[in-house]
Amino acid sequence: MVQQDELTQQALSYMRYQGAKTLDDLAALMERTAADCTRCLEAMSEEQASFKPSLSGAEGPGEEWSVKEVLGHLLNSMELADERIADLAASRGPRPFADISAPSRPERSIDELRRALTRLWEETIRLVASLPEEASVDGTWEHPTFGPLNYRELIAFQRIHALDHVQQIEKIKADPAYPKV
Repeated sequence: MVQQDELTQQALSYMRYQGAKTLDDLAALMERTAADCTRCLEAMSEEQASFKPSLSGAEGPGEEWSVKEVLGHLLNSMELADERIADLAASRGPRPFADISAPSRPERSIDELRRALTRLWEETIRLVASLPEEASVDGTWEHPTFGPLNYRELIAFQRIHALDHVQQIEKIKADPAYPKV
């Protein structure tokens, strides 16, 4: 098994690699990520989106989330990341870290969550595409796991974070008790 420190370093290397690319490349990366997120939610019913896998084998209470909780968390974190990206690209000091690691308890339907996620990915792509290529990358935001990230690395973080949750959703869908309706 790969140690957490090694996975963290691999992710950080990926963010730095992607962060060195053009903003057009990063906008395309966000478009691919949006498509990946959309695909994993296709034809999902309300019952399936609300399903929570059994806690057996989990590391502790509250470790397993429903798809709706995952989406609520993803929406919250994407909004915060977009704000920080805009702040950093405009050479404004980023807002402080807000802990959003707990699952969100969205009351919205899966259809509402899908629409909200689609809108937010569209906003993220527009934001990235609107940033000036010459914007300074000197400013950083202190990520609690990865340390200081400039706005381009934070854009790449959006992909890593979203795909981590796509994998989480796929794991939920693979649970033997997942509703087949």
